[in-house]
Amino acid sequence: MVTFKLNQLIKQGLLALAIVVTAGGVQSTSNLVSTAEAVAPQPQTTSTSDIAETTAFSVCSEATNWQRPNLDQQQKQLSTDERYSALLQDKDFQQLANQFWQHDVLSFTTYGLSARMEPINLSGLWAVADDVWANCYSNNEGSAINEGNLAEAWVINHRVVDVQWQNDHYVMVVEPSSAGMQVVQFARLESESELPLTVVTGQGTNIEHHDADW
Repeated sequence: MVTFKLNQLIKQGLLALAIVVTAGGVQSTSNLVSTAEAVAPQPQTTSTSDIAETTAFSVCSEATNWQRPNLDQQQKQLSTDERYSALLQDKDFQQLANQFWQHDVLSFTTYGLSARMEPINLSGLWAVADDVWANCYSNNEGSAINEGNLAEAWVINHRVVDVQWQNDHYVMVVEPSSAGMQVVQFARLESESELPLTVVTGQGTNIEHHDADW
């Protein structure tokens, strides 16, 4: 869950992604890279042999050839956005922004304009934002999410093969891909504030996901 401090500072218009503006232009900071590397998850394995119930899911938005921008492209994009252009380097914000930037799976149990705009921008999905807005929230999906009836996950550089309910949590089975993104929605079978989700490849390797609700 994104921290209370981030919510407060966003309201003040101070959301930051560690952008350093110099006389020569926008440069990435070593702290942003080192922070992401420091928190990068180590591969783990999970067995899917005791999965009990298949859960239907829909892919409301997909871009098979999309590739995540590199760090320089990401910072250039954010520096030209008035929502971020005035922001200074801030270690707290580096760590928070990296949660969106370094994870390939983001999960949601709430919906709202800011609750999607900031994750889209900070995760690097701004190039496909129009398709997400048009195809994922035009039929009251936002209300269904906020009412606790629908869950959502953004999947980057992987493709969803299956979603299953095992005891008290969901298991999302994915296969790695060199490019692409998907927005996946599925009916909820619980009422937790944070989605009880495990993401795993068909070979049993865990893919760490980030609870991206604000």
